[in-house]
Amino acid sequence: MQKTKLVIASILKPVDDTRMYEKFGLSMSQTNKYDINIIGFYSKNIPTDPNITFHPLFNFKRISLRRVFAPYAFLKRIIKVKPQVLIVNTHELLLVAFIHKILFGTKLIYDIRENYFRNIIHTTAFVKIVRPFIAAYVRLKEYASTLFVDRYILAEKAYQDELSFVKNKAVIIENKYRPPTNKKYSNRATDKLKLLFTGTIAESTGVFEAINTAKALYEIDPSVELNILGYCAKKETYHKLIAAIEPYEFIHLQGGDHLVPHNEIINAIHHSDFGIIYYPKNPSTVGSTPTKLYEYLGSKLPVLIQKHQAWNIIIDKYNAGLVIDFEKIDYANLLTKMKSQQFYENVAIDELLWTSEESKLLDCIDNL
Repeated sequence: MQKTKLVIASILKPVDDTRMYEKFGLSMSQTNKYDINIIGFYSKNIPTDPNITFHPLFNFKRISLRRVFAPYAFLKRIIKVKPQVLIVNTHELLLVAFIHKILFGTKLIYDIRENYFRNIIHTTAFVKIVRPFIAAYVRLKEYASTLFVDRYILAEKAYQDELSFVKNKAVIIENKYRPPTNKKYSNRATDKLKLLFTGTIAESTGVFEAINTAKALYEIDPSVELNILGYCAKKETYHKLIAAIEPYEFIHLQGGDHLVPHNEIINAIHHSDFGIIYYPKNPSTVGSTPTKLYEYLGSKLPVLIQKHQAWNIIIDKYNAGLVIDFEKIDYANLLTKMKSQQFYENVAIDELLWTSEESKLLDCIDNL
């Protein structure tokens, strides 16, 4: 049987990105129906998979001239690959995806992983004066997508209300955790109390609050250790991070100025005692569920998490950690609870795992 040629593409995500490869790619490859190609950012550790071809086209700084021309490199590659189904998960590839659809009749899916308009307006990625213009341009492309996109995939339930242009073409496929297969991890118990912060390193993701929390706990208990794994896109934030952690030997950074392979993040999760989740209040993240929340809970790692109604419901349901007010923490009391309380007792976590989303993805692709 001839396989359907399919491309999954991003500009800033590496070709072995967990959603593109581990979730979408591996799930579809198991059906043996698709010739899967993943186009993305360069990665040092490209997997080997007989059913998936990786195309690491991009390798540039997030704000650079080369990024402007990246969509044209993408267009040249998909013209060569000739996909019948094209999945893009960034607004930057929309215009060339429209051109490809007009020329070749490709089925087009827009996998929306962020509310880009809100992110641009309410974060510091761009200079304040240009944010409204960039955000308006992005939203204009997204409205134009209704003429070309066959299906929208939404990574968050909230996007169905936030993004009016998706209308009745949307299916929600959340970024739930896909555990590694045939992988065993040693017991977490050590003589250290290991705290963990993973994912995007930015002021908007709470990395400095995580550092302050670790420092305060360390003053009470010197066995406390904080590991930070992730990538920091802004140079100013990276330098601020280095200055913040340099005096403290119990705080360790992996990544920072470069991407960290996902398998190393998962390994760190399984060798930690608590994951820290805190996002300063911001309209860009108010309706989102952090991917790392699914990764921590799916790995049964207890969390220290801020007050957030939707997230706290999940924490309470699975007895998955401690909900705290990061602005006024009683650290001695918190430390006592961390050491004495039992978590995840007799609970099934199946609905937090990728298996609960996989069938929705396969149905979405098959129905095209």
